[in-house]
Amino acid sequence: MIKFFRNIRQKLVNEGKTTNYLKYAIGEIVLVVIGILIALQINNWNEQRKDRIKENIVVKSLNDEFIVNSQYLDERIHLLSFTNEKNCQYLLKLCNENHTDISADSLLTLIVDACIGPGYSPKVSTFKRILNNEEFNMIQRDSLKTLLNQYSSVLELTFLTNKMLFDDEEILHAYSNDKFGGIAFGKKINEAQLSKPLFAGIKVSDPKFNPNDIVSDPVFESILTKRLLYYGFTVNRLNELQVLNKNIRGFIDKHYKF
Repeated sequence: MIKFFRNIRQKLVNEGKTTNYLKYAIGEIVLVVIGILIALQINNWNEQRKDRIKENIVVKSLNDEFIVNSQYLDERIHLLSFTNEKNCQYLLKLCNENHTDISADSLLTLIVDACIGPGYSPKVSTFKRILNNEEFNMIQRDSLKTLLNQYSSVLELTFLTNKMLFDDEEILHAYSNDKFGGIAFGKKINEAQLSKPLFAGIKVSDPKFNPNDIVSDPVFESILTKRLLYYGFTVNRLNELQVLNKNIRGFIDKHYKF
């Protein structure tokens, strides 16, 4: 092909057709430029294709983790709303109405169910890794980036409120050890929270306290009041996370194909 164009140029020079030669030279330059532009465009398309493949891999890994966390959030919200919150509210009503007809064992069971719960430990390793490195920049859709940043902010608030719950349990433990005795209270926690029978073979006496002393104690009522507020804060954050989780997965389902 190069030899072909060289022969044309040589013929025009030999024939002294300067004007035609200049036209030809300009045309040849235009053809070369067009060829270069086409090559650059093809290369650009190829790079974009590779970027979209990488983006799909990143988004799919996020989506997989969000699907797992959606179920986890549902379970956590249900636990806090329909177990911890409800029992805490019931205990506060006992305090308000000064009930004295509840047994020590039943009251201790209620306290454990109302105030002791598992920590918040969702799967966020993929989300945090992608959010904090160059993989995040592979995501081209700004709307998805905005949703992910919002999720990150609410996630940090959720961890904060969960820490408040965890720290508050220390106050409850200190109160319980003083009022109920360590072994009886510990056995109740074990029965409610752990599958392993830690106290098997250990003799544990029935709780020896007067329930009326507890339900009429303003310190106990104060502990429950703060606990209930913390549950409310945490459930609100979890519901926010769940809404964002569903919005992110809905956006991904609409705009990405795996």
